[in-house]
Amino acid sequence: MAATARLYRRGQWQQSEDGSETVTDVWEVRTDSETETITNVLAATGVPAKGASHPERTSAIVVERSADHDDGVLTLWYVEVRYSTAITTREDTAYNVQRVKGGMRSSSIEVPAFYDSRGYPLVNSAGDLYEGLTRKIRTRTVNVTYNATTFPDWLFELSDTINAAAVTIHGTTYAAGTCALRDVELPEEPARDNGGTLYWPVTYTIEINPLGYFTLLPNKGPNELVYQVRSAAANPWTDTTKATYDGKVPTTDRRVIKRPIQTEEQMPAGGEIWLDSVGQAVKVPTLSTTQLGTGTITAFSKTLTLASGSFDSTQHVGALVRVFGAGPKGRPLEARIKSVTSSSVAELEGAAFATVATAKAVWLSGVIVNQFFLEDQADWTSVPLPNNQP
Repeated sequence: MAATARLYRRGQWQQSEDGSETVTDVWEVRTDSETETITNVLAATGVPAKGASHPERTSAIVVERSADHDDGVLTLWYVEVRYSTAITTREDTAYNVQRVKGGMRSSSIEVPAFYDSRGYPLVNSAGDLYEGLTRKIRTRTVNVTYNATTFPDWLFELSDTINAAAVTIHGTTYAAGTCALRDVELPEEPARDNGGTLYWPVTYTIEINPLGYFTLLPNKGPNELVYQVRSAAANPWTDTTKATYDGKVPTTDRRVIKRPIQTEEQMPAGGEIWLDSVGQAVKVPTLSTTQLGTGTITAFSKTLTLASGSFDSTQHVGALVRVFGAGPKGRPLEARIKSVTSSSVAELEGAAFATVATAKAVWLSGVIVNQFFLEDQADWTSVPLPNNQP
């Protein structure tokens, strides 16, 4: 059996309100048999295939085909081929070549608030923290659909993990520790594609928090570290400063003990007190009324370089820092100082999102905080992610 085709009639172009354009061309197909199958009719040489571009407008592709048998001549068929420029995500190809799809919506989460938009700690004039305050962090949620060749048990093992390395979703790169895999779901039975092959349509969500999945807690407590030294093994221990403790030789004549924090009258403090970076009580936190200085940082870098002002390795390690313009879309970058390399260079816990080439404002909170990652990181190399934007 054979089928031959020729163009019978060009259609009229139409433009919709959304700006998309459509046209329907008609092809005449003649067959050798009056009982020719529709499959052979649509496969006739010359009939455009599904997804083929229009010869006059390549942006218009075949989205629909229909075949109609002539009533009088049983070896004659008319095939209508409709082209459209509208963007569509519908696919009728085999599951293993279909794209990973994922819509995105805006969402938010609430996190504890320990500092205001400038970086000031939320404490009263006596240095006591205002408990229970929260603030909203804007996040993104991506609903992903992936067609798996076999039962994807491995994907369930990655559920509720954070990406250990940078990933790209819809063309945007997100740093390590900013994406969480949630809500993996499978249907009760596998599906069958147009070729008859079984596959598992998997759905899951990716929650994106550009600032990272970590918890900041104030460095507070009822106890403090006390540094002590002695002149010889037979002599009593005496309290001293951290600097004297560090320089004491031999090391057997120095020690660190933990002691409940007391008032000047040697009474219990009665509550938690702010601690500095070496665990000693800070009765009244240093609340800076001006910014520390100005600084620069490179996108995806954790190295902050001051153009004016200076870092203090004894006071600033562990403090919250805000670098204006280095966060998502020019927002401030909020991070904890991990180490101070020099008076002008510090390493941060979090990386910048944008390059700040012209020095911009750098603020410090004046108090020390601790940063904790409560969710496990995992290797997301095998996780299918949508990157099919037009």
